[in-house]
Amino acid sequence: MNALIRKELYTQKVSVYFLAALFFIAFTNFFTDGQPVRHVLLLIFVAYFIAISTSNKAFEKESVLINSLPVTRKQFVLAKYAAGFMWFGLSAVVVLVYIFMFDTFAPLPTRMMTVAELLIALGFFFIIISLFYPLHFKAGYVLATSLTIILPLLSMMSFRIILNIMENPRMVAEQTFFLQTADLITTNQWTIALSVLLISALLTWLSILLSIRIVHKTDFDHA
Repeated sequence: MNALIRKELYTQKVSVYFLAALFFIAFTNFFTDGQPVRHVLLLIFVAYFIAISTSNKAFEKESVLINSLPVTRKQFVLAKYAAGFMWFGLSAVVVLVYIFMFDTFAPLPTRMMTVAELLIALGFFFIIISLFYPLHFKAGYVLATSLTIILPLLSMMSFRIILNIMENPRMVAEQTFFLQTADLITTNQWTIALSVLLISALLTWLSILLSIRIVHKTDFDHA
């Protein structure tokens, strides 16, 4: 299975990293006020974009790999999910370097991400790809991407709404609620992280079982 994971890395197009860089540059303006939650969102988005880019070929074309190499369909599926750790790790390095440089040279206050925040990002990343892969194997890349991209977009929209509320002096009650919630999350990061990881692990396990079942039922006869 290690060979399959390396295949994910070797077959990743250079253009994907270029697009990810453009994506990063475009969106870091949104994330550069030093708020940790923005760094968590940035890490999730970058890792998700790179991870799903390896699946942009039609699944029928990828199935040629299953027929041509001595690998089982289960190994093929497990490699897809395992590669998620590789893409997340790569994205985490890039984001942490960015935060370090911003913390060192930018005039606005910020700090490095904590381990708990990295784990929260990891959990949400796997929740999203756990939705993506069964959809990809069953309905194709375009539909899977379209449906799962809604989650990041809704997250960004929700965050923007919260910021607007915080800037509105007439919404005192709402501001108090969000401040208390933010304080609760900040002071209980490990509780949040463990909860997210448990939910993520359960969803990922169910997603793997579903993906394996879908792949096993797929007809790979290319004759």
